[in-house]
Amino acid sequence: MTGFGRGESEGWVTELRSVNHRFGEVSFRIPRNLASLESRFREEIKKRIKRGRLDLSCSPENPRKSEAFTFSLDEALSDQVYQLLNRLKDRYGLRQDPDLKDLAAFREIFRSQEESQDIEGIWEAVHPSLDAALDSLDRMRLLEGGNLTEGIKESLRVIGGTCRKFMERSPQVVEMYRERLLKRLNEFLPEDTIDQGRLLQEVLVFADRSDIEEELTRLMSHIQQFHAAMDGDGPHGRRLEFLLQEMNREVNTIGSKGNDLMMSQWVVECKCELEQIREQIQNVE
Repeated sequence: MTGFGRGESEGWVTELRSVNHRFGEVSFRIPRNLASLESRFREEIKKRIKRGRLDLSCSPENPRKSEAFTFSLDEALSDQVYQLLNRLKDRYGLRQDPDLKDLAAFREIFRSQEESQDIEGIWEAVHPSLDAALDSLDRMRLLEGGNLTEGIKESLRVIGGTCRKFMERSPQVVEMYRERLLKRLNEFLPEDTIDQGRLLQEVLVFADRSDIEEELTRLMSHIQQFHAAMDGDGPHGRRLEFLLQEMNREVNTIGSKGNDLMMSQWVVECKCELEQIREQIQNVE
């Protein structure tokens, strides 16, 4: 679910940005001296966020104070570089002597050494800013989640209403098939020669082949389970995805068995609503 959270503590600022994703992923933008704390950041985040792609940035308010590096010169290597530069000068007959700028271009002659740091002390200072950022992110996600739930429930109401229309239409489809079949037979055969028993048999075969009562029963059950999952506690995004797949399957079967233009249009409407739900539940944990 999309959202933003920010927290501050003891000179540290932590920001979190989340976007939709089926799985839980965390990317970091933190100073090098916090690299050893990455696993702790990840553990704290996973306690509260199960799904979504999360970008975390953590930095001190005063970056200069956070730097804990000393630099030294590798004299042996710099001497070797200087000698090589002079050899190049002599080899190619260059007039200009190597200078400080030429030497500085070889970064390898400089060594950086990270000073020892109190990692536990840094974590104690940073941790509250992470908690505050997670709290802020949760508030935004809860607000968006309320709007999201209303949108999903509205789509479910539309699908439920369409199910009732399917139930009413299904017997009419069978009767219309019987009338069409009888009309075609009358066009080619005298009325008194039509085998009514065979006609009834054909209609019964069609009725059995186009019966969607079982699919409608399962679809309505899935809708009820979907509502129950959304109103329940705890993460349920994966369960909603499974129910949505099953609802799609039932709607597809209804479409293949419907044998009616109006019902085909209703199937398309249902699939549009299901697609909207599919996009929305990417936000749901």
